[in-house]
Amino acid sequence: MVRQNDSKKAARVAALRAESAGGGPAPAPLAALELREDETPEEAERKIARTLKAKRPDLGEDASGAPYLAASLLAYASEKRPGSAAAWRQVLAEVLADADAVLDEDDQEDAVRWVIDDLCRKRVLVRPEPKIEVGALVFALLAEDDEWHEAVVQAALGEASFRVLFLEYGKPQETAAANIRPMEAVVDDGAEDAQEGKCEMCGQHRLLTFHHLIPKDTHPTYLKKRLPVGIEGEPTRGFLNTYGTMVCRHCHSVIHRLAPNDVLAKEYNTLQKLLDEPSIQRWVQWASQQHRGIY
Repeated sequence: MVRQNDSKKAARVAALRAESAGGGPAPAPLAALELREDETPEEAERKIARTLKAKRPDLGEDASGAPYLAASLLAYASEKRPGSAAAWRQVLAEVLADADAVLDEDDQEDAVRWVIDDLCRKRVLVRPEPKIEVGALVFALLAEDDEWHEAVVQAALGEASFRVLFLEYGKPQETAAANIRPMEAVVDDGAEDAQEGKCEMCGQHRLLTFHHLIPKDTHPTYLKKRLPVGIEGEPTRGFLNTYGTMVCRHCHSVIHRLAPNDVLAKEYNTLQKLLDEPSIQRWVQWASQQHRGIY
């Protein structure tokens, strides 16, 4: 198995910095997500309608047209108050089903995902300002190398300063809040089916989510073609959607910080391959010894 090189690490750090500045990719399913507070409902409705028409250009102005669907999405959201990308997708799917509207006759689910991701990219939907809490797993800048590393918040020191412990080195450091980024639950799928159980990575009893060992956004690469080397199964949608492992949200986050999804699909596509990775081993060693509530 090929370990991550410096360029992959640099790419992850660059993505983290881009996200903290308001850019970067759309949030993962469990990431907190809400409508912008500085945008009127009319402005949001127009942008949503444009995104819907970008996906389905022939949407008209009638009861199943883009403006109607956009207004319905805002109305449903006001009632249901979706708080994550997964929840927003579910609400949009309900709107389309109730209006008997189709965005993609071949794959409605992927079309819904695309719309919500595009609304994130256009900042119609944004992350709320994160809060730093004691005991939280975060990324923080290590003073020695000015790079982002996984850490746990040990104490609030006042005046927007915290003491963090860098997990990779066991090194404590006093750090300004500006140099800390909460590690959101970066998961690719399975948010709606979360359940209590034993995490297959850290062994702790936690709320679990399903990690696709071949991440879902790479499925088109393998569907009806050839699976990654060493994976036994058929390149069908059914196999790809059920090939995975149940892990807690923090372990799931660590997995997706390890490498981009295409690399996870090629190089980290079994639980054992993940557990053989030294950075995962360091995380598991720490996480497995923690009491519930510490992380």
